[in-house]
Amino acid sequence: MGSQARYVAAGLGVALVPALAADSVRPDVVLLPVLDEAAPARAVYAATARGRSLTPAAEAFVKALGEAAARLPV
Repeated sequence: MGSQARYVAAGLGVALVPALAADSVRPDVVLLPVLDEAAPARAVYAATARGRSLTPAAEAFVKALGEAAARLPV
């Protein structure tokens, strides 16, 4: 994740993380599912700072991502 991880851990943003990179996420970052992991697609996560509440903007962004992902053809 590189510099994105530092921004996320500092609570300054949200980043998309493919499942293939999920094992390398910093311990101070938590992964939130964006698309149902049981779906026959690659799992993608929104990374946020562990232990911090999401800002209203981040909550809206994660919600919008989930809604957009739900509209993708399977």
